[in-house]
Amino acid sequence: MRIVVVGQSETVIGFQLAGIKDVYEVNDEWEAENVLREIKDMPDVAIVILPRGIANKIRKFLNDWKMEKGIYPVILEIPDVQEEEKYEDPMRSLIRRAIGVDIYNKR
Repeated sequence: MRIVVVGQSETVIGFQLAGIKDVYEVNDEWEAENVLREIKDMPDVAIVILPRGIANKIRKFLNDWKMEKGIYPVILEIPDVQEEEKYEDPMRSLIRRAIGVDIYNKR
């Protein structure tokens, strides 16, 4: 089973450094959708990693893919490079709402 990364150069370079070999550098959502159409037909892909910014722009395609293929392969949306600064971990938010305190706050 393979892990595939689709994204801008900053994203794919990071994953290449982490040892993932199947990376596809794209510059916009149209290129990403074309690459994902090819990946969709590959039988041995287990996980597709995709920046959230691109995923939001091709949401209909991704939803159609999930309806057609089910939960496999897993499409994992990660924060964009520009989005990382304002991204908040959903688990952190859930814990803060549940107990009323931000246990991760280092201040």
